[in-house]
Amino acid sequence: DTTAWREDLKVLLRKAGEMGESTVFLLSDVQIKDESYVEDLNNLLNAGEVPNLFAADEVSQIAETLTPVMKQEGAADFSPSGLWRLFVQRCRANMHIVLAMSPIGEAFRNRLRKFPSLVNCCTIDWFTAWPADALHTVAHSYFRDVEMEESTREAVVKACSFFQVSVREASQEFFSELRRHNYVTPTSYLELLGAFRSLLDVKRSEVSQAKSRYDVGLEKLQQTAESVEGMQAELIELQPKLVVATKETDELMVKIEKDSADAQQVRDKVEV
Repeated sequence: DTTAWREDLKVLLRKAGEMGESTVFLLSDVQIKDESYVEDLNNLLNAGEVPNLFAADEVSQIAETLTPVMKQEGAADFSPSGLWRLFVQRCRANMHIVLAMSPIGEAFRNRLRKFPSLVNCCTIDWFTAWPADALHTVAHSYFRDVEMEESTREAVVKACSFFQVSVREASQEFFSELRRHNYVTPTSYLELLGAFRSLLDVKRSEVSQAKSRYDVGLEKLQQTAESVEGMQAELIELQPKLVVATKETDELMVKIEKDSADAQQVRDKVEV
């Protein structure tokens, strides 16, 4: 948040201006959570300070620390404003601000328009596109820990390099025809590699889950087949007993029919 950002700025400025330590302040655009960060950087680049950053007691502490330094330099102005100017001079001398920004999107252009010190007080280094061998080396290093066959890894590396180079060439044609930029940066390439790796992990997880369900289904089918074989074996074992029981049942039915006929004859005689 903004409070933490301001506290970090205080630490850096006091190291550079109060302690006299050489400091590099490196900030990338993905770390800029609020445009007030850029406004503070604009003030630092332009004036070497951020207005109203330090409280009165902190300014007094800085002045006390720099008083001996002022004496060593033989200066005569020991007023609070003179000590503060020395602090700002030491900040500008000892702090080197490095900003890493991508030209993709509207944010970069808007910041350059709103905060002119990003241009007027900076040396701009435009990093050119990576050559094909660098793309190949980065991709190979990125996928080195991914479990896959070496031939597959090499094919993936070549495909990713081809994607980056082909899009870059298409962007150049796009600019030549329509005079509009489509930036293809090394960050885009790293995002491509990250997206491929994330997608690979997701798909491998899906395949693993499907395989697990398939294995469980096969196990259930195997258990069912074994149960059916067991029941078939039991039926085979019971078949002779069933034959005997059927024979006994048939004999019993014959006896019952004979007894029923005899009983009917006796009933008829009784009725007569």
